[in-house]
Amino acid sequence: MLLAVSACGGGDDGGRRGYSVPDRLCGVEASGDTLAPLLPDGEKLAERDSGSAPGSLRCALTVDGRPALSVVGDVLNTDADPFARADWYLRLGKDAGPKDGVKYRGIRVMDRFALAVKECTYQGSPRKYAVLVELGEFKPVPKDVADRRKALKEFINGFVPSALKVQSCS
Repeated sequence: MLLAVSACGGGDDGGRRGYSVPDRLCGVEASGDTLAPLLPDGEKLAERDSGSAPGSLRCALTVDGRPALSVVGDVLNTDADPFARADWYLRLGKDAGPKDGVKYRGIRVMDRFALAVKECTYQGSPRKYAVLVELGEFKPVPKDVADRRKALKEFINGFVPSALKVQSCS
């Protein structure tokens, strides 16, 4: 499913945002205030849902056809290592994970990624829920790395509780 969102907007600083920042991402409530700093200027925003299902979600935003932000979320067994999962490992790189990823809980923020791992109960069993947020490679925003990391952390801190509710992982 491809959802296009557009509206008038933009700033006077030379950058233009001709689309509205969505308040939902992957079917999960997302704060536009924390999502907006991570999205580049452009005219057209589109969301592609690529396989959300019970226990997982996958979607990506593009701006003017270029990757802007993607989200992957999975309910995992308590002994699973989210840093070792093949698709995540390729995205994060071999040095991104802590030495003991199986026991890892919390939030990890890098230059273009944020990973949150939270304990929860899913269908009556103890589990972990892991969410990976990845910024597009083409001019990730904010431009300043420290500001970008701060924005990623603020976004994932607000997004994960909503994702847990949608995925029925309490």
